[in-house]
Amino acid sequence: MTPLAVIALDVGASALSKILRQHGGRAGTIAADVAEAAIRQVAGTLGVEPTEEAIAARYESAPEVVSEAFQAVEQDLCPIAQAASEATQSYQQLMAGDRASPSLLTRIWRPLNGILFALSCLALVLSFCFLMLKGDVQTIANASVAYGFLGTVLGTWAGVVGVYVWRRSDEKRSGGV
Repeated sequence: MTPLAVIALDVGASALSKILRQHGGRAGTIAADVAEAAIRQVAGTLGVEPTEEAIAARYESAPEVVSEAFQAVEQDLCPIAQAASEATQSYQQLMAGDRASPSLLTRIWRPLNGILFALSCLALVLSFCFLMLKGDVQTIANASVAYGFLGTVLGTWAGVVGVYVWRRSDEKRSGGV
């Protein structure tokens, strides 16, 4: 039996996945996703429910079929897990390089981008609140033409800020600085 099968059947894939998600940081999340995908794929190959009990019951009746299913899954998912791990490590190296850069702009552009985004949104909201309070309906009506453009710009900008915050949070949880 393959190592993946031994771990999945002895420990239980759902318990292993939960432990990896809670204590493994970003790498643990990737490993948990791979473990869950492996169990679903093995169960699909065997034609059973994606539970440890169903796979174990099938193993008792046909161990060679289950072992072959696990081997096929390992061959399919190992390159995916490796690529995800390398992408995460590459991003963390990029962030570390930014923090260690001698250029002040390179060190601060990501956090500064977040601060400027928040200030821009605040200025936009306050401007429209002021116009509404003042009762300047004509200016608000004329500005509505720009909503499509502003929405696109702010939406794209929010995406950049969001990805930075999300990846930085993952980096902090996984023990990065």
